[in-house]
Amino acid sequence: MTLSNGTQRILFGVIAGPLVLWLLWLGGWPREFLLSLLLGGAMWEYLRILRQRCPAIGLEVEMILPVVTVFLAWISPSGPLARLEHSRDLALILVFTWTLLQAFRRLERDDVFPWVAMAAGGVLYFGFWGASLFTLCSGRGGGWGPLAQLLFAIGVCWIGDSAAYFAGRAFGRHKLCPELSPGKTIEGAVAAVLATSAFGAWMVPAHLNGTLWLGVGIGALLGGAAILGDLLESVLKRWAGVKDSSRLFPGHGGILDRLDSLFLVAPLLLALLRSFRHGMLH
Repeated sequence: MTLSNGTQRILFGVIAGPLVLWLLWLGGWPREFLLSLLLGGAMWEYLRILRQRCPAIGLEVEMILPVVTVFLAWISPSGPLARLEHSRDLALILVFTWTLLQAFRRLERDDVFPWVAMAAGGVLYFGFWGASLFTLCSGRGGGWGPLAQLLFAIGVCWIGDSAAYFAGRAFGRHKLCPELSPGKTIEGAVAAVLATSAFGAWMVPAHLNGTLWLGVGIGALLGGAAILGDLLESVLKRWAGVKDSSRLFPGHGGILDRLDSLFLVAPLLLALLRSFRHGMLH
């Protein structure tokens, strides 16, 4: 019996949601394993999408660069291998050199620069910005306390996306970016920002030692970033002519389809917390 797409989405969510929260709650290596899997998987999907436009590059980069991406996150100041942070510049130079060699060997001249630029951009995007996920967990300890910042980022993405979907269906009349994502509306975007502002107004004073108005401001900025992150993946998929980033999650697509907003929201949240309330991170 073949399950409908909606049934697959529900069943997968019921199983995967509690599992993800449990691994995050455990802390230590289970949390690090989960975050590493998400970062490496996102980079693999990204490279897989790029290969749709540059198939001659082959599969080797899809095996090497995701591992490199995770390594860069691991040697970040809050990563499991933070003691190797001094090797970051050397690692970047070596990765860029290897990427150039792969492009020179396999691609036609006109494809070399676009592919190298996008591949290197992906390493930086998922490697360095993805490293903010480790920082937002506030160390390796377990429990819900260290997860407040990361759950804030995840909650913004989920609440904003849900508000945009329902408000867009009910009130949406004006397209937000019709050439990039025809389903998104201005009304839905406004609803998303209002919803994330309300979420921030509760979350920041209750769990991050900030003021209500600081929470409203951070929530609004993150809500806007979540929309941009979603649009960014939509542009990428339309450029490559693919519907989903992968089929890793039954009924949901791939990691990028589910976490496209988070990879932009997480580093922005970290930067905002450091800028406005440096004491929140300690």
